[in-house]
Amino acid sequence: MDVLLTCLHLFAYLALGFALAVPAARKIAIATLLLAAATSLGSGLSGPAERALETVHTYAGFAGIDQEVSMVRFPTGTTTAPGWQWPLPFVGFALLWSGWLWRLGTRPARSAWLAPLLFAWSASACWLAMQHLAAPGLLVQPVGLDRFLWPAGLAAALLAAHRAKSLPQLFVMVGATTLLSRLPAALFSKYASDHRLGTCLDISTIVDIVNPMTQMQFEPRLVAGTGAQQFWLIWLEHVIFFPAVYLMSLMGIAFGAYMFHRHGPETESQGR
Repeated sequence: MDVLLTCLHLFAYLALGFALAVPAARKIAIATLLLAAATSLGSGLSGPAERALETVHTYAGFAGIDQEVSMVRFPTGTTTAPGWQWPLPFVGFALLWSGWLWRLGTRPARSAWLAPLLFAWSASACWLAMQHLAAPGLLVQPVGLDRFLWPAGLAAALLAAHRAKSLPQLFVMVGATTLLSRLPAALFSKYASDHRLGTCLDISTIVDIVNPMTQMQFEPRLVAGTGAQQFWLIWLEHVIFFPAVYLMSLMGIAFGAYMFHRHGPETESQGR
């Protein structure tokens, strides 16, 4: 059941990101969001009376006595909650965005910034709330933020391609949206780490990471709670590395859509 729920959530996020930019896909996105919400609610009501979730943060390091760098899942906390509560954040998220899409109808989104950023921020809040309420592990980890931040970036890329007046403006619009969509997660990661709140964003006790420059552990070792530790595990990840990776993929999509809007069949027919 957890695998089915994960697939439904992933498809719902992807459908929402696509529908924000493509009006023809909005009815499908609404149906997918409501189906994922209803299935989640049914699973929560029919599941155990109480649930427990061990949250983990995934980082590059050496697992056990391994000599090769791998992705290490480091436990950051444990939460328990009544079993029926975990679907509530996603149900609220699905209802909110279903209503938004229904209200938009077939009209194009007015801004290339607003909807993608609100999508990313509200999905991040929903993800954190589900962790607090001990949602099934597959729904919140190991692929956490990226399950909804990439669809939000897709929406931003497609909307920017339609509204940008030049390639430099397109690059700025996609790049800024990509960075801003992840910034609240970085800020919460620092807050959660400083106060040892748990969740997948708490890195307060992780020090045995690999230096990406040398592929070896830091010498001297990182010290928990220091600026160096938080730079390598928070700011480098959320403000530099992942925005750059996203930009490489999303700019390709944005460029293709940008050229299609300006040189596609509809543009050529209007010029005749």
